[in-house]
Amino acid sequence: MERAALLGKPARAADVNVNLIAANFEFHIDLPTAPEDPTITVTAGDVIHFRVENQDATLHTFTVPHFAKNESLPNVGAVVFVNVTTTTADIGRWQFWCDPHSVGATPETHTLMIGFIQVNSPTPPPRQPGFEAFVAILAAGTAFAVLTGLRSRKKP
Repeated sequence: MERAALLGKPARAADVNVNLIAANFEFHIDLPTAPEDPTITVTAGDVIHFRVENQDATLHTFTVPHFAKNESLPNVGAVVFVNVTTTTADIGRWQFWCDPHSVGATPETHTLMIGFIQVNSPTPPPRQPGFEAFVAILAAGTAFAVLTGLRSRKKP
């Protein structure tokens, strides 16, 4: 049996595709009629592939300081592609916004044209029997053999 199977394999990172729409001074996922201020939830290690599209005639940006991203969407129909690779150092909730159309004193307290990236801890794989199970079976077998051997010695 393969050692990785005994120890449990770590969860595999996912590619998360997000179609983000900038329209009417709000961010939406997939459609301009979807709820505003979206939260994209991923697991540490995932790669987020943003497709950000400007659907109005106003200059917008896609600004995510935590991930050092700041892309301009100068006019209607402008599209940018932004990849964000997450790690365990990114666990938490991170805000993104449109620079000209949001306000806030600090990077995580903006209001108006905003959204969030929620990076969760990876779930550890379920524990699978490994070395401990082998030792327990070996101990039980040894005890059985010793007891059987003692019984056979006592008989005349």
